[in-house]
Amino acid sequence: MAGMGLVQRLLGQGRFEPIRAVTEVSAASEANREEIPVEQVVALLRERVYGAMTCLATLAVLVRYTAPETSPWARVLDVAVATGGLWAASLLADWVAHLGAYHRAPRGRAALRMLQASGQIVEAAVLPLLVLVAAAVGLLSTSTAMWIAMWILVVELGVIALLAVRMAHLRWWQQLFTITGLVGVGVLVVGIKILAH
Repeated sequence: MAGMGLVQRLLGQGRFEPIRAVTEVSAASEANREEIPVEQVVALLRERVYGAMTCLATLAVLVRYTAPETSPWARVLDVAVATGGLWAASLLADWVAHLGAYHRAPRGRAALRMLQASGQIVEAAVLPLLVLVAAAVGLLSTSTAMWIAMWILVVELGVIALLAVRMAHLRWWQQLFTITGLVGVGVLVVGIKILAH
């Protein structure tokens, strides 16, 4: 009985109500399960922007070395290797940072969140890779596919910026500035390639 008094004091209740306490814990657990931590949203958006910008930069370099006889499968492989390398670097960097901060390897939710964040890099390259595969099966020329893939990434950067500013408490002109800035960087990369071509 003395133990029950201690439990009641810890719960801050005049009398012990185990069903209510369990219900409150369950409701709190449900809320925590549905809510994504802010740090995770930041990581997801950051890695998506890194992935899109890296893929765009890779395509911008490769388009210079793409001739009519260039195999589209070679370009698919080039983009896949660049994307895979960035994905592995991101995952390794997160793992090492976690080791340094927590003094142990990530497990459970921490490991899953790392995979989700770094997976954004791969997801950013999916549409450009599909366009290059379309060229590989003969639906487009390799050069056309490269340019379409680059413009897809510019649009993707705009969509990422739009999603980010919709979550932020910014004035309309700040939202417009943010979207224009991120899309502008992508257009600048493509524009430089057009001028250099």
